[in-house]
Amino acid sequence: METDRDWKAVFEQTYSGAPSQVAERVWRQVFGDEYPEGVDPFSYISVSELERIAAELHVGEGRTIADLGCGRGGPGLWIAGATGASVIGIDISPSALDAARRRADAMGFRERTDFREGSFENTGLPPKSVDGVVSVDALLFTADKAAAVHEIRRVVRPGVRLVFTSWDYHHQPIGRPPQVEDHRPCLTAEGFDVLTYEETDDWQRRIAQTTAGLIENVEELAAESGGDVAETKAQLEEMQETIDAMSRRILVVAEAR
Repeated sequence: METDRDWKAVFEQTYSGAPSQVAERVWRQVFGDEYPEGVDPFSYISVSELERIAAELHVGEGRTIADLGCGRGGPGLWIAGATGASVIGIDISPSALDAARRRADAMGFRERTDFREGSFENTGLPPKSVDGVVSVDALLFTADKAAAVHEIRRVVRPGVRLVFTSWDYHHQPIGRPPQVEDHRPCLTAEGFDVLTYEETDDWQRRIAQTTAGLIENVEELAAESGGDVAETKAQLEEMQETIDAMSRRILVVAEAR
């Protein structure tokens, strides 16, 4: 079980350079029309899932959502564009936040976006301050799911929705923080009613083919980042072992009581 990896350092290294054109090419080939162009998702989010999340949040102009584990900001900004809401992006990586700010500027969203350093367990947001919370394929990186959900409940009012994608695991994956078999007990214990808890479409094929495509292009991928081929391949093989521990990828809609 991974307990001491410095995830801030890992993601700083990941986000300090430009987005990978090799990875984007692989993702686009696997997802086809469901690839969210211009979002640089660094996740397995699809166009249909973004549309679903935007609809399930029940927000619009004058409302504010928090995007937790926002990375370079693409999915949260897409949702902001679709709903008219403002977005506060929270991430542990300053480099990711800098990239998110540049993306927001390029999209003309400067006045209704704010990107701040923080974590799932400590967002830095005031109590009951946001009208929706979204997280895309990021909750797995918190070591304490209960503490993360407790913090989310703290920053929302009754009736506000949390919508996220993540994974349930049938055993603990190598190289990752502690995982859970089912997120529902944690959500209900921390004051959420679970409205939707469903396995996402085609997730196994998409993840398997994406990982295989990255491994197939490992030399080009390493050259792009200036990394070592053997080290890059080892990282991808660890990713494959993590995938083997997954039981399902989930889309969850939960409403604060």
